[in-house]
Amino acid sequence: MFGTLIIIGVIFFGGFIALLGDRVGTKVGKKRLSVFGLRPKHTSMVITVLTGFFIAALTLLILTLMSEYARTAIFELQTIEERLKNATLKVTTLTQQVITKEKEITVKEREVAKAENDYRELTNKYLTLEQHLNAVTTQSIQVQQELSDAQIQYQKAVSNLSTKQIDLDLAQQRLDGLMNVNEDLKDQMNELGLQKIRLNQQIQNLETSRRILEDKNRNIVDKPVIFYVDEILTARVVNPGGNADYFFKEIITPLLKQADNKAYQRGARIIGKNISTRIMPESALGASKKLAGLKVAAVLRVVVEKNSVSGEPVMLALEVYPNQLMFKDKEALVSADLTGITLETELRNQLLGLMILGINKAVGAGIITDDQNFRDLISLSEMNNVISEIKENNEAHYKASLVAVGDIYRINHLKVKFKLERQK
Repeated sequence: MFGTLIIIGVIFFGGFIALLGDRVGTKVGKKRLSVFGLRPKHTSMVITVLTGFFIAALTLLILTLMSEYARTAIFELQTIEERLKNATLKVTTLTQQVITKEKEITVKEREVAKAENDYRELTNKYLTLEQHLNAVTTQSIQVQQELSDAQIQYQKAVSNLSTKQIDLDLAQQRLDGLMNVNEDLKDQMNELGLQKIRLNQQIQNLETSRRILEDKNRNIVDKPVIFYVDEILTARVVNPGGNADYFFKEIITPLLKQADNKAYQRGARIIGKNISTRIMPESALGASKKLAGLKVAAVLRVVVEKNSVSGEPVMLALEVYPNQLMFKDKEALVSADLTGITLETELRNQLLGLMILGINKAVGAGIITDDQNFRDLISLSEMNNVISEIKENNEAHYKASLVAVGDIYRINHLKVKFKLERQK
Protein backbone atom coordinates (compact mmCIF):
# COMPACT_ATOMS: atom_id res chain seq x y z
CA MET A 1 0.00 0.00 0.00
CA PHE A 2 2.83 2.38 0.86
CA GLY A 3 4.63 1.66 -2.46
CA THR A 4 1.44 2.36 -4.40
CA LEU A 5 1.10 5.78 -2.75
CA ILE A 6 4.73 6.59 -3.67
CA ILE A 7 4.16 5.66 -7.33
CA ILE A 8 0.98 7.73 -7.51
CA GLY A 9 2.78 10.69 -5.91
CA VAL A 10 5.70 10.44 -8.38
CA ILE A 11 3.24 10.36 -11.32
CA PHE A 12 1.48 13.49 -10.11
CA PHE A 13 4.79 15.30 -9.43
CA GLY A 14 6.09 14.35 -12.89
CA GLY A 15 2.91 15.52 -14.57
CA PHE A 16 2.96 18.73 -12.61
CA ILE A 17 6.59 19.50 -13.46
CA ALA A 18 6.02 18.55 -17.11
CA LEU A 19 3.08 20.91 -17.23
CA LEU A 20 5.13 23.64 -15.57
CA GLY A 21 8.00 23.09 -18.01
CA ASP A 22 5.60 23.22 -20.95
CA ARG A 23 4.18 26.53 -19.70
CA VAL A 24 7.66 27.97 -19.18
CA GLY A 25 8.74 26.80 -22.61
CA THR A 26 5.61 28.28 -24.18
CA LYS A 27 6.14 31.65 -22.49
CA VAL A 28 9.80 31.67 -23.43
CA GLY A 29 8.82 30.86 -27.01
CA LYS A 30 6.20 33.60 -27.11
CA LYS A 31 8.49 36.18 -25.58
CA ARG A 32 11.33 34.93 -27.79
CA LEU A 33 13.78 34.94 -24.86
CA SER A 34 17.42 34.08 -25.37
CA VAL A 35 19.77 32.38 -22.85
CA PHE A 36 23.53 32.36 -23.18
CA GLY A 37 23.17 33.99 -26.56
CA LEU A 38 21.15 31.11 -28.03
CA ARG A 39 18.32 31.51 -30.49
CA PRO A 40 14.81 31.51 -28.94
CA LYS A 41 14.03 28.15 -30.53
CA HIS A 42 17.15 26.59 -29.05
CA THR A 43 16.47 28.28 -25.71
CA SER A 44 13.03 26.63 -25.57
CA MET A 45 14.60 23.21 -26.28
CA VAL A 46 17.20 23.66 -23.49
CA ILE A 47 14.45 24.54 -21.00
CA THR A 48 12.46 21.41 -22.02
CA VAL A 49 15.55 19.19 -21.59
CA LEU A 50 16.34 20.71 -18.18
CA THR A 51 12.71 20.12 -17.16
CA GLY A 52 13.10 16.39 -18.05
CA PHE A 53 16.32 16.21 -16.05
CA PHE A 54 14.57 17.83 -13.10
CA ILE A 55 11.66 15.34 -13.29
CA ALA A 56 14.02 12.34 -13.23
CA ALA A 57 16.17 13.77 -10.43
CA LEU A 58 13.13 14.70 -8.35
CA THR A 59 11.65 11.20 -8.86
CA LEU A 60 14.84 9.51 -7.65
CA LEU A 61 15.13 11.93 -4.72
CA ILE A 62 11.54 11.28 -3.62
CA LEU A 63 11.96 7.51 -3.91
CA THR A 64 15.23 7.47 -1.92
CA LEU A 65 13.87 9.79 0.78
CA MET A 66 10.56 8.05 1.26
CA SER A 67 11.51 4.32 0.89
CA GLU A 68 14.42 2.39 2.39
CA TYR A 69 13.65 -0.44 -0.05
CA ALA A 70 14.11 1.95 -3.00
CA ARG A 71 17.47 3.14 -1.65
CA THR A 72 18.56 -0.47 -1.21
CA ALA A 73 17.37 -1.45 -4.72
CA ILE A 74 19.20 1.49 -6.35
CA PHE A 75 22.50 1.47 -4.47
CA GLU A 76 22.92 -2.03 -2.87
CA LEU A 77 21.05 -4.43 -5.19
CA GLN A 78 24.16 -6.13 -6.60
CA THR A 79 25.67 -6.57 -3.09
CA ILE A 80 22.40 -8.09 -1.83
CA GLU A 81 22.28 -10.47 -4.80
CA GLU A 82 25.83 -11.65 -4.05
CA ARG A 83 25.00 -12.13 -0.36
CA LEU A 84 21.86 -14.04 -1.30
CA LYS A 85 23.85 -16.36 -3.59
CA ASN A 86 26.43 -17.01 -0.84
CA ALA A 87 23.73 -17.61 1.77
CA THR A 88 21.87 -19.97 -0.59
CA LEU A 89 25.09 -21.91 -1.23
CA LYS A 90 25.78 -22.18 2.52
CA VAL A 91 22.22 -23.35 3.19
CA THR A 92 22.54 -26.01 0.46
CA THR A 93 25.88 -27.20 1.88
CA LEU A 94 24.59 -27.32 5.47
CA THR A 95 21.42 -29.11 4.34
CA GLN A 96 23.51 -31.76 2.60
CA GLN A 97 25.68 -32.14 5.71
CA VAL A 98 22.58 -32.52 7.90
CA ILE A 99 21.18 -35.22 5.57
CA THR A 100 24.53 -37.04 5.64
CA LYS A 101 24.71 -36.87 9.46
CA GLU A 102 21.12 -38.11 9.77
CA LYS A 103 21.97 -41.09 7.56
CA GLU A 104 25.07 -41.83 9.65
CA ILE A 105 23.03 -41.59 12.89
CA THR A 106 20.39 -43.96 11.46
CA VAL A 107 23.09 -46.48 10.52
CA LYS A 108 24.70 -46.20 13.99
CA GLU A 109 21.33 -46.65 15.73
CA ARG A 110 20.68 -49.81 13.69
CA GLU A 111 24.16 -51.12 14.53
CA VAL A 112 23.63 -50.38 18.26
CA ALA A 113 20.20 -52.10 18.24
CA LYS A 114 21.65 -55.15 16.47
CA ALA A 115 24.58 -55.27 18.92
CA GLU A 116 22.20 -55.09 21.90
CA ASN A 117 20.05 -57.90 20.45
CA ASP A 118 23.14 -60.05 19.77
CA TYR A 119 24.38 -59.40 23.30
CA ARG A 120 21.08 -60.50 24.86
CA GLU A 121 20.96 -63.66 22.72
CA LEU A 122 24.55 -64.57 23.58
CA THR A 123 23.88 -63.91 27.29
CA ASN A 124 20.83 -66.21 27.26
CA LYS A 125 22.76 -68.97 25.44
CA TYR A 126 25.64 -68.61 27.88
CA LEU A 127 23.38 -68.87 30.93
CA THR A 128 21.60 -71.94 29.49
CA LEU A 129 24.85 -73.72 28.66
CA GLU A 130 26.30 -72.81 32.06
CA GLN A 131 23.29 -74.35 33.81
CA HIS A 132 23.57 -77.48 31.64
CA LEU A 133 27.26 -77.75 32.43
CA ASN A 134 26.73 -77.28 36.19
CA ALA A 135 24.06 -79.99 36.27
CA VAL A 136 26.12 -82.48 34.29
CA THR A 137 29.25 -81.65 36.29
CA THR A 138 27.37 -82.29 39.53
CA GLN A 139 26.13 -85.67 38.27
CA SER A 140 29.58 -86.59 37.00
CA ILE A 141 31.14 -85.75 40.38
CA GLN A 142 28.57 -87.92 42.14
CA VAL A 143 29.23 -90.86 39.83
CA GLN A 144 32.98 -90.45 40.20
CA GLN A 145 32.58 -90.40 43.98
CA GLU A 146 30.50 -93.57 43.87
CA LEU A 147 33.03 -95.18 41.56
CA SER A 148 35.86 -94.21 43.91
CA ASP A 149 33.96 -95.66 46.88
CA ALA A 150 33.34 -98.88 44.96
CA GLN A 151 37.03 -99.15 44.04
CA ILE A 152 37.98 -98.66 47.70
CA GLN A 153 35.55 -101.41 48.68
CA TYR A 154 36.97 -103.60 45.94
CA GLN A 155 40.52 -103.04 47.20
CA LYS A 156 39.38 -103.87 50.71
CA ALA A 157 37.73 -107.04 49.45
CA VAL A 158 40.87 -108.02 47.52
CA SER A 159 42.93 -107.34 50.63
CA ASN A 160 40.52 -109.37 52.72
CA LEU A 161 40.63 -112.14 50.14
CA SER A 162 44.43 -112.19 50.20
CA THR A 163 44.45 -112.23 53.98
CA LYS A 164 41.92 -115.03 54.08
CA GLN A 165 43.91 -116.97 51.49
CA ILE A 166 47.06 -116.64 53.61
CA ASP A 167 45.16 -117.64 56.72
CA LEU A 168 43.75 -120.58 54.82
CA ASP A 169 47.20 -121.74 53.69
CA LEU A 170 48.56 -121.46 57.23
CA ALA A 171 45.55 -123.28 58.61
CA GLN A 172 45.87 -126.04 56.03
CA GLN A 173 49.58 -126.45 56.87
CA ARG A 174 48.95 -126.46 60.60
CA LEU A 175 45.58 -128.19 60.73
CA ASP A 176 45.61 -130.72 57.97
CA GLY A 177 43.56 -133.07 60.08
CA LEU A 178 40.79 -130.58 60.88
CA MET A 179 38.50 -130.92 57.84
CA ASN A 180 35.71 -128.85 59.38
CA VAL A 181 37.98 -125.84 59.69
CA ASN A 182 39.11 -126.41 56.15
CA GLU A 183 35.52 -126.45 54.91
CA ASP A 184 34.74 -123.24 56.80
CA LEU A 185 37.68 -121.53 55.22
CA LYS A 186 36.60 -122.76 51.79
CA ASP A 187 33.13 -121.34 52.42
CA GLN A 188 34.69 -118.02 53.40
CA MET A 189 36.76 -118.10 50.22
CA ASN A 190 33.66 -118.80 48.16
CA GLU A 191 31.81 -115.95 49.89
CA LEU A 192 34.70 -113.59 49.27
CA GLY A 193 34.82 -114.71 45.69
CA LEU A 194 31.13 -113.98 45.32
CA GLN A 195 31.69 -110.61 47.01
CA LYS A 196 34.49 -109.92 44.54
CA ILE A 197 32.16 -110.78 41.67
CA ARG A 198 29.45 -108.49 43.06
CA LEU A 199 31.91 -105.62 43.51
CA ASN A 200 33.21 -106.12 39.98
CA GLN A 201 29.62 -105.96 38.75
CA GLN A 202 29.04 -102.75 40.74
CA ILE A 203 32.19 -101.26 39.20
CA GLN A 204 30.97 -102.18 35.74
CA ASN A 205 27.55 -100.68 36.48
CA LEU A 206 29.11 -97.47 37.78
CA GLU A 207 31.40 -97.32 34.77
CA THR A 208 28.35 -97.72 32.52
CA SER A 209 26.60 -94.93 34.42
CA ARG A 210 29.67 -92.74 34.01
CA ARG A 211 29.69 -93.36 30.24
CA ILE A 212 25.96 -92.63 30.04
CA LEU A 213 26.50 -89.32 31.85
CA GLU A 214 29.34 -88.48 29.50
CA ASP A 215 27.04 -89.22 26.56
CA LYS A 216 24.39 -87.00 28.11
CA ASN A 217 26.99 -84.30 28.56
CA ARG A 218 27.82 -84.51 24.87
CA ASN A 219 24.20 -84.63 23.70
CA ILE A 220 22.42 -82.41 26.22
CA VAL A 221 22.75 -79.38 23.94
CA ASP A 222 20.63 -81.23 21.33
CA LYS A 223 17.75 -81.66 23.83
CA PRO A 224 15.79 -78.66 25.09
CA VAL A 225 15.77 -78.07 28.83
CA ILE A 226 12.12 -78.05 29.96
CA PHE A 227 12.68 -77.52 33.71
CA TYR A 228 15.53 -76.00 35.70
CA VAL A 229 16.59 -76.93 39.21
CA ASP A 230 14.38 -75.41 41.98
CA GLU A 231 11.71 -74.42 39.43
CA ILE A 232 8.26 -74.44 41.02
CA LEU A 233 5.83 -76.76 39.20
CA THR A 234 2.85 -76.07 41.45
CA ALA A 235 2.05 -74.83 44.93
CA ARG A 236 -0.87 -74.37 47.30
CA VAL A 237 -1.75 -73.13 50.78
CA VAL A 238 -2.40 -75.90 53.32
CA ASN A 239 -4.35 -75.29 56.52
CA PRO A 240 -3.40 -77.13 59.74
CA GLY A 241 -5.41 -80.07 61.12
CA GLY A 242 -5.16 -83.73 60.20
CA ASN A 243 -2.73 -86.63 60.39
CA ALA A 244 0.07 -87.56 58.04
CA ASP A 245 -2.04 -90.12 56.15
CA TYR A 246 -4.75 -87.51 55.49
CA PHE A 247 -2.27 -84.98 54.13
CA PHE A 248 -0.59 -87.62 51.95
CA LYS A 249 -3.85 -88.81 50.36
CA GLU A 250 -5.87 -85.60 50.21
CA ILE A 251 -3.21 -82.93 49.67
CA ILE A 252 0.12 -84.29 48.46
CA THR A 253 -1.15 -86.96 46.03
CA PRO A 254 -3.43 -84.57 44.03
CA LEU A 255 -0.70 -81.92 44.00
CA LEU A 256 1.84 -84.44 42.64
CA LYS A 257 -0.71 -85.48 40.00
CA GLN A 258 -1.12 -81.86 38.97
CA ALA A 259 2.66 -81.45 38.74
CA ASP A 260 2.90 -84.67 36.69
CA ASN A 261 0.34 -83.36 34.17
CA LYS A 262 2.27 -80.12 33.82
CA ALA A 263 5.54 -81.99 33.28
CA TYR A 264 3.91 -84.25 30.69
CA GLN A 265 2.64 -81.23 28.77
CA ARG A 266 6.18 -79.83 28.70
CA GLY A 267 7.56 -83.07 27.19
CA ALA A 268 8.76 -85.12 30.18
CA ARG A 269 8.41 -88.90 29.71
CA ILE A 270 9.05 -92.22 31.48
CA ILE A 271 9.26 -94.98 28.88
CA GLY A 272 6.56 -97.61 29.32
CA LYS A 273 4.64 -95.68 32.00
CA ASN A 274 1.79 -93.20 32.10
CA ILE A 275 3.63 -90.84 34.46
CA SER A 276 6.38 -88.34 33.70
CA THR A 277 7.76 -87.52 37.16
CA ARG A 278 9.53 -89.27 40.03
CA ILE A 279 9.84 -88.43 43.71
CA MET A 280 11.71 -90.11 46.55
CA PRO A 281 9.25 -91.77 48.97
CA GLU A 282 11.01 -90.25 51.98
CA SER A 283 10.41 -86.76 50.54
CA ALA A 284 6.63 -87.31 50.36
CA LEU A 285 6.53 -88.98 53.80
CA GLY A 286 8.64 -86.22 55.34
CA ALA A 287 6.34 -83.54 53.90
CA SER A 288 3.27 -85.39 55.24
CA LYS A 289 4.76 -85.45 58.75
CA LYS A 290 5.65 -81.76 58.60
CA LEU A 291 2.10 -80.85 57.52
CA ALA A 292 0.65 -83.01 60.32
CA GLY A 293 2.71 -81.09 62.88
CA LEU A 294 1.66 -77.62 61.69
CA LYS A 295 0.01 -75.13 64.03
CA VAL A 296 -0.49 -72.48 61.32
CA ALA A 297 -1.19 -72.50 57.60
CA ALA A 298 1.74 -73.27 55.30
CA VAL A 299 2.82 -73.10 51.67
CA LEU A 300 3.38 -76.53 50.06
CA ARG A 301 5.52 -76.49 46.92
CA VAL A 302 6.38 -79.11 44.31
CA VAL A 303 9.80 -78.15 42.92
CA VAL A 304 12.21 -79.62 40.37
CA GLU A 305 15.15 -81.32 42.05
CA LYS A 306 17.53 -81.04 39.08
CA ASN A 307 17.58 -79.80 35.49
CA SER A 308 15.38 -81.91 33.19
CA VAL A 309 15.38 -82.27 29.41
CA SER A 310 12.64 -83.31 27.01
CA GLY A 311 11.96 -87.04 26.80
CA GLU A 312 13.25 -87.83 30.31
CA PRO A 313 11.53 -87.99 33.71
CA VAL A 314 11.48 -85.02 36.07
CA MET A 315 12.78 -85.53 39.61
CA LEU A 316 10.52 -83.79 42.15
CA ALA A 317 10.83 -82.67 45.75
CA LEU A 318 8.35 -81.26 48.26
CA GLU A 319 8.94 -78.10 50.32
CA VAL A 320 6.89 -76.90 53.31
CA TYR A 321 7.02 -73.25 54.45
CA PRO A 322 4.98 -72.36 57.59
CA ASN A 323 3.19 -69.03 57.30
CA GLN A 324 4.88 -65.91 58.69
CA LEU A 325 5.40 -62.23 57.83
CA MET A 326 8.18 -61.89 55.22
CA PHE A 327 7.97 -58.26 54.01
CA LYS A 328 6.43 -55.25 55.73
CA ASP A 329 4.43 -52.57 53.94
CA LYS A 330 6.69 -50.34 51.74
CA GLU A 331 9.73 -52.48 52.56
CA ALA A 332 12.23 -52.59 49.66
CA LEU A 333 12.86 -56.09 48.29
CA VAL A 334 15.61 -55.03 45.86
CA SER A 335 17.07 -51.71 44.61
CA ALA A 336 19.21 -50.40 41.75
CA ASP A 337 20.78 -47.07 40.71
CA LEU A 338 19.48 -45.63 37.40
CA THR A 339 20.23 -42.49 35.37
CA GLY A 340 18.34 -40.53 32.73
CA ILE A 341 21.15 -40.68 30.15
CA THR A 342 20.55 -44.41 29.74
CA LEU A 343 18.66 -45.49 26.61
CA GLU A 344 14.97 -46.25 27.11
CA THR A 345 15.39 -49.90 26.06
CA GLU A 346 18.23 -50.33 28.55
CA LEU A 347 16.13 -48.74 31.31
CA ARG A 348 13.32 -51.20 30.55
CA ASN A 349 15.79 -54.11 30.74
CA GLN A 350 17.14 -52.84 34.08
CA LEU A 351 13.63 -52.56 35.53
CA LEU A 352 12.78 -56.07 34.27
CA GLY A 353 15.98 -57.34 35.87
CA LEU A 354 14.92 -55.68 39.14
CA MET A 355 11.59 -57.49 38.95
CA ILE A 356 13.34 -60.83 38.34
CA LEU A 357 15.54 -60.29 41.39
CA GLY A 358 12.46 -59.41 43.45
CA ILE A 359 10.62 -62.57 42.37
CA ASN A 360 13.69 -64.69 43.12
CA LYS A 361 13.91 -63.17 46.59
CA ALA A 362 10.22 -63.89 47.19
CA VAL A 363 10.66 -67.47 45.97
CA GLY A 364 13.63 -67.93 48.29
CA ALA A 365 11.56 -66.59 51.19
CA GLY A 366 8.86 -69.21 50.59
CA ILE A 367 6.10 -66.87 49.40
CA ILE A 368 3.52 -68.57 47.20
CA THR A 369 4.24 -67.30 43.66
CA ASP A 370 2.58 -70.08 41.65
CA ASP A 371 0.92 -68.87 38.41
CA GLN A 372 2.18 -65.31 38.93
CA ASN A 373 3.92 -63.48 36.06
CA PHE A 374 5.34 -60.04 35.40
CA ARG A 375 1.94 -58.59 34.41
CA ASP A 376 0.56 -59.59 37.81
CA LEU A 377 3.34 -57.60 39.50
CA ILE A 378 3.88 -54.42 37.46
CA SER A 379 1.69 -53.22 34.58
CA LEU A 380 3.24 -51.97 31.35
CA SER A 381 1.79 -48.49 31.87
CA GLU A 382 3.33 -48.24 35.35
CA MET A 383 6.74 -49.24 33.98
CA ASN A 384 6.41 -46.65 31.18
CA ASN A 385 5.54 -43.98 33.76
CA VAL A 386 8.68 -44.81 35.73
CA ILE A 387 10.81 -44.62 32.57
CA SER A 388 9.23 -41.28 31.59
CA GLU A 389 9.94 -39.82 35.04
CA ILE A 390 13.59 -40.91 34.81
CA LYS A 391 13.96 -39.52 31.25
CA GLU A 392 12.58 -36.08 32.24
CA ASN A 393 16.04 -35.09 33.50
CA ASN A 394 18.89 -36.81 31.65
CA GLU A 395 21.54 -35.78 34.15
CA ALA A 396 19.66 -36.88 37.29
CA HIS A 397 20.44 -40.08 39.20
CA TYR A 398 17.71 -42.18 40.81
CA LYS A 399 17.43 -45.09 43.21
CA ALA A 400 14.72 -47.45 41.92
CA SER A 401 13.29 -49.88 44.48
CA LEU A 402 10.77 -52.69 44.25
CA VAL A 403 8.70 -52.21 47.45
CA ALA A 404 5.96 -54.30 49.05
CA VAL A 405 2.35 -53.17 48.77
CA GLY A 406 0.97 -53.96 52.23
CA ASP A 407 2.31 -56.60 54.62
CA ILE A 408 3.18 -59.77 52.71
CA TYR A 409 2.93 -63.19 54.39
CA ARG A 410 4.05 -66.47 52.87
CA ILE A 411 0.48 -67.48 52.04
CA ASN A 412 -0.14 -64.13 50.27
CA HIS A 413 0.56 -63.52 46.60
CA LEU A 414 3.38 -61.09 45.92
CA LYS A 415 2.22 -57.47 45.46
CA VAL A 416 4.86 -54.85 44.68
CA LYS A 417 5.38 -51.49 42.95
CA PHE A 418 8.28 -49.31 41.83
CA LYS A 419 9.50 -46.43 44.03
CA LEU A 420 11.87 -43.73 42.69
CA GLU A 421 14.14 -41.61 44.89
CA ARG A 422 16.25 -38.90 43.29
CA GLN A 423 19.86 -38.99 44.45
CA LYS A 424 21.63 -35.77 45.48
